[in-house]
Amino acid sequence: MGCLAVLFALNEQEVDKLKAVKRQERSDYLHEEIEETFFEEYPEYTCELDKSWDAMHRMLTDGNLNFENKYPPLCNVIFGGEFLYGLVRKSSGKVTCPRAEDDEYIILKTPEEVKEIAKVLPYRTKEECRKCYYMIDKEDYGLQTDEEDFEYTWTYLQDSLDFWKKAAEENRYVLFTVDR
Repeated sequence: MGCLAVLFALNEQEVDKLKAVKRQERSDYLHEEIEETFFEEYPEYTCELDKSWDAMHRMLTDGNLNFENKYPPLCNVIFGGEFLYGLVRKSSGKVTCPRAEDDEYIILKTPEEVKEIAKVLPYRTKEECRKCYYMIDKEDYGLQTDEEDFEYTWTYLQDSLDFWKKAAEENRYVLFTVDR
């Protein structure tokens, strides 16, 4: 999977601006406004996950890559929150990708969700994560599950802890973005 993910910690005004943009234009807004501004001016509110997000979501949940959040708050690290682009939550609760041309996911976590994540995530041990990582279905994952990939994923997870803590302390929203 060649998909790169980034987390951005936004304040309420930034979220309001993003939500005011038409859904089909949010990807452009993300790249032209949020990425440009945050990478240059607010790196402390930016957390790159590279390609680790896929295995990270799987090892924090049930080993599957799905949008149905059954293990809160850890499932919210990646796919939890409000789907602003690329995904639609139906009234039934089922999440779908509405159009094949959508090449990104933009998902917003509330400050409350961020606080829950920041409170629980640091207590997830390396051994717990390793155990869940090796439960990932290799065929579904599409990559070999091995110690190198686990360490890669674990390192990005650990590197995100300060980001989550800062976002929670400052009552910020977190935007998960990934291109498919």
